[in-house]
Amino acid sequence: MEGMRYDQAKMMDHVAAQAGLVSHLNGLQEQALQVLAQTQDFWSDKGANAYAEAQRSITQAYQQVFETIQRHGGAQGGAVQNTDMGDAANAARFVGI
Repeated sequence: MEGMRYDQAKMMDHVAAQAGLVSHLNGLQEQALQVLAQTQDFWSDKGANAYAEAQRSITQAYQQVFETIQRHGGAQGGAVQNTDMGDAANAARFVGI
C-alpha cells in the first residue's frame, strides 16, 4: 500500500509534468500544421476541401487530447482539495480533544 499513500508533493510534480506535456503537445500540433502547410499543393490536388479537412483533423485530434488532460487535471485538483479539507477537519477535531 505504500505506493497508494497520499503524497501532495508527488501530485504537484505530476501536475508540473502534465503542464510540460501540454507544452510539448502544443509544439507537436504546431509542427504538424506547419508540415501540412508545406504540403498544401498536394492537398489542393485532392480536392477543394482536402486541405481544410486535414487541418480540422489535426486540430480536432489534439483538442481531444487536451480535453482529456484537462479532465484529468480537474479530477486531480479536486482530489487534492478534498484531501486538504479532510486533513483540516481532522486537525480541528484533534485540537478540540
